[in-house]
Amino acid sequence: MAQDRRPAGRSERRAAGERKPREQRWAQLLEVATQVFYEKGYDGASLQDIADRLGMLKGSLYYYIQSKEDLLFEVISEVHREGYAVVRTAAASEGDPLDRLERTIRAHVEHACRNLVPTAVFLHELEALPTARREEILGSGHAYQGVFRDLVAEAQSEGLARPDVDPRVAGLSILGSTNWVYRWFRADGPSTPEEIAAQLAAMAVHGVATAAALVARDAAVGA
Repeated sequence: MAQDRRPAGRSERRAAGERKPREQRWAQLLEVATQVFYEKGYDGASLQDIADRLGMLKGSLYYYIQSKEDLLFEVISEVHREGYAVVRTAAASEGDPLDRLERTIRAHVEHACRNLVPTAVFLHELEALPTARREEILGSGHAYQGVFRDLVAEAQSEGLARPDVDPRVAGLSILGSTNWVYRWFRADGPSTPEEIAAQLAAMAVHGVATAAALVARDAAVGA
């Protein structure tokens, strides 16, 4: 595991005029770095750009990180942690596997729509990290993909998803199609995150469910 370079926080109240708490400065650093990487790309951004945006000396950044790569690693890790927590929570909710798959897809899409900048940085710049650091973030089994893959497999085991569907391919397809929302969603556009999420989730579920399961779902909605 990478060493956590965030400085230890302080619990005591600080006097007026004293420097910002370290954890607050760390959060601000990640936020600004994310925005700069979004605007300039990882290759085009420099630590000097980030320091200037923060209003601090470039040398002060080395209190928190050792290199630009370290900073990208921390940014990408944070985006992954937050998104993974969202889909894990949805996947663990009540209902049959198809209900939970639909709910998880909706949660993933809504989260992406409301976090367009971090999502774009994650999807654009992940490959800029060395393989070992990418694997440290994603996990050897690609845990984020695994949430969707496992729900499809569970639906198959309960006779709700078609047996000819490969859960791995289905999981990749769902993530591939839903991740793309960051390229075309606009906050001032004609559809809300909830509306987009509902449509994408419904299309994905219809793509894997058995005919009988779809009939039962439609009946339940109309009941």
